[in-house]
Amino acid sequence: MNNAHLFILCGEAFSGKSTLSKTIAEKYNAKIIGRDSVYFVLNESLALEETPESDDPSLWSDLWPIAIQGVKNQLLLGNSVVFDDTVLFFKQREELRLIAEQCGVKCILIFLDISSKVRKARKEENKITKQRHDVPSAWLENDTKKMERPTEEELAIRYTEKNSIEDLLAEIDLNK
Repeated sequence: MNNAHLFILCGEAFSGKSTLSKTIAEKYNAKIIGRDSVYFVLNESLALEETPESDDPSLWSDLWPIAIQGVKNQLLLGNSVVFDDTVLFFKQREELRLIAEQCGVKCILIFLDISSKVRKARKEENKITKQRHDVPSAWLENDTKKMERPTEEELAIRYTEKNSIEDLLAEIDLNK
């Protein structure tokens, strides 16, 4: 098994995955991959940010295989990866765990269990700050309905708005 790791961040939109992924990537010298990163590269050419709130939802699912291939490529190169995405479904997490196993790296699942009140407040704040692309409100509601919370068997590290990043990093170190 090589020294690389796959960190899977799992949580709904505006739960803080992207902010946390930057901290983890910095500490563990990891590459950040997810549908957002693919989306931003495509946005330059396709003007995706100019699309209306009722954007085609298939676009998001179509980006999944591209992001997954990037994870596999980086792990095979010996790089650690932070997978920054919603990863709402068990089957998605399983797909990522299988890639980690095939690449001979340890996989750490981090579940950002952030309340809907906090996520909605962050979405509203983002309308002003525009620190990230917006997510249609219907997508937020849909994520909440669809979310398959990690099971005990998945051994996820649970992160809430009450946790500090330092505590989370200490827990990650214990699981490495």
